[in-house]
Amino acid sequence: MKTLDEKQRKEIADEVFKSYPRVQKVIVAADGQAFIADENDLAAKSHSKHNRYKKELELYTFRRTEPEKETSEKENPATVKEIIAQIEAAGTTEAVQAILEKEQNQEKPRKSVTEAATKKLETLEKQPS
Repeated sequence: MKTLDEKQRKEIADEVFKSYPRVQKVIVAADGQAFIADENDLAAKSHSKHNRYKKELELYTFRRTEPEKETSEKENPATVKEIIAQIEAAGTTEAVQAILEKEQNQEKPRKSVTEAATKKLETLEKQPS
């Protein structure tokens, strides 16, 4: 019986995590058989004892380690305070214009952000180059 090294077992577990995004725990037997073990590990334990090699196989547990995905800007937009702070910190008309365009592309553009951006653009345009 060919047993897998740690790197090969990790690759198998990673493939399971990739195929099943909600899975948090995978068990890989020494022969490469993988088991999703979120609920329980009975199938993996059974396989380790009753397999075609007629000997008990070691089991290796892997847990999902990648961090949860960041929430997108659409799911969690910046607050008005945060955007106004970005506008005030911006030093060029291009930077302020980019913030303003992004805000205007929103489903419901916020009036206070638009006003702050417009005011900042006026201030920047008045400054001597």
